[in-house]
Amino acid sequence: MRILMLADASSYHTYRWADTLRALGNEVLIVSLERGLRGDSVFLEGKLGKLKYIAAIPRIREVEEFFSPDLVFSHFIPNYGLIGKFLRTGRKVLAVWGSDLLRWTFKTPLHRLLSSSILSSYDFVVVDARFMREILEKLGVNPERIRVIPFGVPQKVRLSNLVDLPKSPLRFVSLRRHERDFNHGEILKFLKMLSRDFEIEVIYLQGGSETERIGKTARDLLLNPRFLGNLRYEDYLNVLRGSHFCISIPHRDGLSVSLLEAMASGCVPIVSDIPANREWVDGESGILVRPDAREMYTAFKEVFSWRWWEKARRLNKEKVIRLCNWEENVRGFLKEITST
Repeated sequence: MRILMLADASSYHTYRWADTLRALGNEVLIVSLERGLRGDSVFLEGKLGKLKYIAAIPRIREVEEFFSPDLVFSHFIPNYGLIGKFLRTGRKVLAVWGSDLLRWTFKTPLHRLLSSSILSSYDFVVVDARFMREILEKLGVNPERIRVIPFGVPQKVRLSNLVDLPKSPLRFVSLRRHERDFNHGEILKFLKMLSRDFEIEVIYLQGGSETERIGKTARDLLLNPRFLGNLRYEDYLNVLRGSHFCISIPHRDGLSVSLLEAMASGCVPIVSDIPANREWVDGESGILVRPDAREMYTAFKEVFSWRWWEKARRLNKEKVIRLCNWEENVRGFLKEITST
């Protein structure tokens, strides 16, 4: 099957989908308005700010006509979902990533109306958490067109051995983009409190509009995080394997694939107490807490011991192996959307 994939080529998540779809025998063409992490995507440069996605529709229609796909697979509602709405291919699927549905869709009544219009133009809508199905249904999406797929992690990550780590320093890694929604100020204040009790090391992955502010706040708090940016996938996994804890504390979010990758790698999660996280993390396997530095510190001090940490990483590994067979999940997804 020929699949035209419209997605952010600067995201690891895009390549997880593309690589697995290719491994299952499909021809996949990635088209993106973001520069790719690798050389196997078509980059269309846009120069109109937020309007670049609308402006790109005629060019992507030309790609569609040239490639002649059997399936258009769009990712994220307000940009590539919008573009895919105007393509002519007979079968179209939209993958919702979480923040597009939980934040962008409900900014204003106009956003909600536009989101409903985009969603209704697709044959299937894919989400990664059960609670998001209910939100889609409230937006008018036919339940029969919704598929819930725990996106999972590749086999090599699921089945990799856990790495023995030294007990000092405690290494914390921030997984999410540097944007206000992810409450990085609270993360840094929590880590400052913890630094009075433990020797710690802090790693920041990815980037975003708040990188400079995060760096300044860290310096003001006399923390010295390492900013590693967007790494190659194997280097990113090595950071997870070498870290004791990962942190992600948005007020609202869907299931973060990076959370599952961290769990598979032995990196114990400290995450916000929201529905998507509660589907995967409990008090035995991590820390669920409000995005508040003082509450994070209290929760950490109440549960942390090396015995608890070893048990948590073992439970997380077992859960990921049991539930996150990415290849089989994608195979089942393809079978459903092509047989219906």
